[in-house]
Amino acid sequence: MGPEQIARGRFAFRVKLALAVIALAAAVLSICESSEPWSDRIRPAVPGPFPLVRPFSGEFRFGWSDIGAASAKARLWYSGDSILVEIEGGTDGLVRALWQLDARHKAVILKEGLKSVAFEQLEKYARKRVRTEAVFKPDGLWRIRAVTPGPKDVAKWKKIKVEPVRDTISAMLFIRSQVLNDGDTIGVVAFPGDAPFLVEVTVAKHEQIKIAGVSRKAIKLDFQIQRIEVKKHRLAPHGKFRSGSVWLSDDENRIPLRAEVDVFIGYVFGELASLRFD
Repeated sequence: MGPEQIARGRFAFRVKLALAVIALAAAVLSICESSEPWSDRIRPAVPGPFPLVRPFSGEFRFGWSDIGAASAKARLWYSGDSILVEIEGGTDGLVRALWQLDARHKAVILKEGLKSVAFEQLEKYARKRVRTEAVFKPDGLWRIRAVTPGPKDVAKWKKIKVEPVRDTISAMLFIRSQVLNDGDTIGVVAFPGDAPFLVEVTVAKHEQIKIAGVSRKAIKLDFQIQRIEVKKHRLAPHGKFRSGSVWLSDDENRIPLRAEVDVFIGYVFGELASLRFD
């Protein structure tokens, strides 16, 4: 092989090497571009070591700026490999005269992995009803939402293209399962029924709070919420939510004791009124 052939061979090798580098760079860029902006904020990937909550029935009261506005009853129990949850409540007192709402929520969650299976939610307002059903299938989350009265033949099953995603109850149980040391951060994607949201939780501190006049040991969790605009591949501020905190009992149960949320209409709270373990 002469010097000219050797030179041509070396040149061809360099061209192939350059093309391989360009192809590799393009592949890496493609992966980076396809990665959703919220994907690296979902952590951890699996439930923590804290044991499952015992079956219970509880009552909660809700209010706005320390004025009672609503109440709800919640029940959680187990059937085989599933966790079953039912919540029912609505506005009451003077607030009901201004804003009538009765709501019922049912959810099914797998014990293993705390994965969502399905949920059904019915909201009854003074002049309309909203029924939402969601099923978490192997190929993704499917949802149907019907408003009555409303246009006919509008409600159809729709696939929500975001993964991994949990319903609200599953997200709460997932967060509860983590170690929850001060400073820990947890990120989950929750789907309450209308759109998916990135929920980011920070363990603020362990402290004492008073619930119904009784001092309780609690874990304070601060959280932020952002709407996931799936089609635009971006996060957007929640239109009504500003910031919030939840206190879990710092014991073997980790039951929600109180929640405070700063929204566009002011200060909203929810608090445990009574609890019975089955």
